[in-house]
Amino acid sequence: MFRALLVALAIATPKLHVVVTAQSHHPVLHKTWSYEVQVTANGKPVACKIHVQVFFNGFSVGEVGTHVVKNGVWKETIPATGKNAFPPAAIGQHVVWHAIATAKGYATGVGIWPISVVK
Repeated sequence: MFRALLVALAIATPKLHVVVTAQSHHPVLHKTWSYEVQVTANGKPVACKIHVQVFFNGFSVGEVGTHVVKNGVWKETIPATGKNAFPPAAIGQHVVWHAIATAKGYATGVGIWPISVVK
């Protein structure tokens, strides 16, 4: 009985659909690079929290940030220089931009965008 209830709840809970896009899969060192995260459910934007991380070999190796959005969209540009720019050590490393979206009443959604920084 309890198992049936859990299955029914899982089916009834809409899942967040997360799409990550960017200007390329190969950010250039010392150049700005922009990306966008869109979160929807049933084709409509969802107000949510988006947690963006960098993953390497399945493990989180970098924290980009957590952002609360009202319209289901987060846009950001990584600067060409400074503390938030891609470091030279990132050149040639194959990592994954990972966006996890959460919102009350919805199943968590995840979107990814593989990147490799180039010179």
